[in-house]
Amino acid sequence: MAVTAVGTVAVSVVLLGTILFLHESFAIFMKQVVGQVTIAAYLKDNSPKAMVDGTMRVMKSDPRVQSVTFVSKKQAMDGLRDRLRGQMNLNLINTNPLPDAIMIHPADPNDAAAIAKRLQGLPSVATVNYRSDVTQKLLRVESVLGAVGLGVVGLLLAATALLIYNTIRLTVFARRSEIHIMQLVGATHWTVRWPFVFEGILTGVAGAVIGIALLEFAYRTFAPKLAIDLPFLPFNFAVVPVGTIALELLGTGALIGMLASMLSVSRYLRST
Repeated sequence: MAVTAVGTVAVSVVLLGTILFLHESFAIFMKQVVGQVTIAAYLKDNSPKAMVDGTMRVMKSDPRVQSVTFVSKKQAMDGLRDRLRGQMNLNLINTNPLPDAIMIHPADPNDAAAIAKRLQGLPSVATVNYRSDVTQKLLRVESVLGAVGLGVVGLLLAATALLIYNTIRLTVFARRSEIHIMQLVGATHWTVRWPFVFEGILTGVAGAVIGIALLEFAYRTFAPKLAIDLPFLPFNFAVVPVGTIALELLGTGALIGMLASMLSVSRYLRST
């Protein structure tokens, strides 16, 4: 049973580590994509400079705003020419139809809608665009996948704890004669409990170490190949905090082993 418990903890740690790794990779990707959300406030033609400066001051004073940048009509046209170079000749256009604009980068993408609504009420702003449909979809995907990941992680932890619980319970039952003798000579519940608690911790740590070793081997073997063979994947494996995940898995294994063994021994002692 002890070997089975260690093996199951190792398998659970491998699954848990894989989920955490992919979750961290996706979270980093979402921060890069959603974090680039920019609100474009297109200004009315011939807006006085004082009014434009006032709009920028209002935005800079908003604690939800990270940065504010003014983009003139000329800068917008130069940027458009650079993007369309080789595709369309914009030199045929005699006038510049693009408006002046203020680009606002929110500190939290979730505040984009509220900031855009505030911008629309300012007198110098003609229209506001921040691709609200795409932003909301990305934020929704992030929250759903985060909830699913937490649910799967919770189920794995529960299954691991249950197995360690049953293992320690069988161990306690097999040693009930020794426990009874210890109680007869005056041993307290904690004196009886500690050896089994340490056994549970060692079971969790041993399984976690084996699982981490397997994950380390898989990471070093497959991650570079995936980055080369599947360059279109949105995940940047190099920036994932692998060391932090390993420590979390090791601590999780020890904690689950300790709690499961304490619960198992305490239940037995209450029944005697």
